[in-house]
Amino acid sequence: MRNKILLIVSFVSFFILISCDKDAKDDEIIEVDLKFTQFDITLSTGEKSIGIIDEENKRILLNGIEEPLDIVSVDYKYSEDVLLITPNPSTIISKWTTIEKFRLHSNKAYEEYTIEIPDYVERTYENKATIAPLEKFGRVTKYHMFDMNHNAGALNNISNAERAFGEAKMNGLRVPLYCGDAFGGHPEEGVVVESVYTTVLKSIENAKAAYSGAEPFMIFAGLKVLTSDKAEYFPDWVTTEAPTVPNPVKYAQLVVDYIEFMHEHGHEVNYVAFDKEAARMDVTDFTIAVDELRARTASLGYVVPKIVAPEFYKPLGESGSFNDLYKINGQDRFDVFGNHYYLNHHNVTNHPDLKFEYELAQSDKYREAWATEAHWDKIRCSSNYEKKSDIWTSEYAIGCMFDWTDLGLDLVSWWDYSLSGGNSPRNYIMRAYTESLIGSQPIRMLDHDGEEVLSRLKLHSRAYIRDNEVNVFFINTVSPCNTTFTPPFYEEYPVGILDGFKIDGNISVTQWDDDDQPSGESFVIKPITENQFLIDITTGSFTHVSFKITQ
Repeated sequence: MRNKILLIVSFVSFFILISCDKDAKDDEIIEVDLKFTQFDITLSTGEKSIGIIDEENKRILLNGIEEPLDIVSVDYKYSEDVLLITPNPSTIISKWTTIEKFRLHSNKAYEEYTIEIPDYVERTYENKATIAPLEKFGRVTKYHMFDMNHNAGALNNISNAERAFGEAKMNGLRVPLYCGDAFGGHPEEGVVVESVYTTVLKSIENAKAAYSGAEPFMIFAGLKVLTSDKAEYFPDWVTTEAPTVPNPVKYAQLVVDYIEFMHEHGHEVNYVAFDKEAARMDVTDFTIAVDELRARTASLGYVVPKIVAPEFYKPLGESGSFNDLYKINGQDRFDVFGNHYYLNHHNVTNHPDLKFEYELAQSDKYREAWATEAHWDKIRCSSNYEKKSDIWTSEYAIGCMFDWTDLGLDLVSWWDYSLSGGNSPRNYIMRAYTESLIGSQPIRMLDHDGEEVLSRLKLHSRAYIRDNEVNVFFINTVSPCNTTFTPPFYEEYPVGILDGFKIDGNISVTQWDDDDQPSGESFVIKPITENQFLIDITTGSFTHVSFKITQ
């Protein structure tokens, strides 16, 4: 028995000794050699920078590098005890900064090295374009009106009405007046054929149901003239001996009948345009028609509609009848300056006429200015219609809008406005521009080609501000009919923000340069300084840039 006890004690003692010996070994510090023995880089130019290793301070200097992003490869070596390096230098090639840290790992230890690029010089860019948020001009564009003259049934689908008056925040409708024999809406005095207006009434009801604005819903009535026979613009009971010229008193009564008809269906007509795209009454008859309309609607207890004029096909300048209206002191016969100004009018010949009439309309009192039928038509260069690119015609279509907003624009109504989708860039660009425009005002922007946008073969740009949001548009196209000039590619085009403002956050960009990609390419860029960004403006492109600013 005693022997067994001695044996057990011996075994216990042995295991205690073994255990103590193991603990003693665990407490020993096992030194490992963790260091870089080489750290060289190659630049995009092919030049190399040999790393200077400061082993004492665990630093490596890479001299002769002015831009870390020019690093294309790294050649490094380390001591035998190193099992792992974090991060792997090859994974940060396109993200290299002036100071990077790398750890060399063994099983139980690591050593951290700091890699420094002491010769880095921050790149600076001289602004090619500047935006001055405090230099506002023109007007705030308050209203976006849906044009039913183009398609009266467009809003018969309630989802379209919700897109227009819910999502797009439209404010009203431009509705057709079907007065001629071609449409049959007004066959005799006091009679309005309801079936002719069934589609119009349904669209108005849907639009008003979807309307979400704070201001009163607006209805603007204008003559529907889309017929090849001008003699059918008016019914026989309204015309004079000249079938294309209305009797002003009877024409005023026809419009009163229309207003009464709409009132009976619960709709108030707020604005009326007597003429559309051609002057059919002389200025004396125009004043008579306006006086009759105002007097008769007032006597019947209806809201007297405001008159929109001149509503011609294009501005006519000093030689036009709008100027004649002022010559007979008839300027109090209209309330809103509204006119059509199409793609082929955006030039040095026709623009002065628009400016003349605009300023004439403001000469006696402040009046709202409406682009009542903004168009984006195809530009056909030859009979085979081969060249009709949407993006390339943006120089004209959006250029027309630049002309309007430079003067001061209160309302825009596009002919054939696409509420969603579409298979051409025109639809997406039109929506992007218009939705950025509403509630915005132009601010001064100068690019390297200057500020005017009527000259061809140049970069055109405009900037608008809405609260602290800035929207910028670049048009880098020429007419698709011009085959002798190709716009340049402006790579890393520097744009600066003036007046002490800073860019707040990232910058959203959508760029269209391919008709086969109608929605364009959208991406985000970061400012390179607090008040400057770089943008690639590709050849043949329309570019929308949006960002917020702060002081």
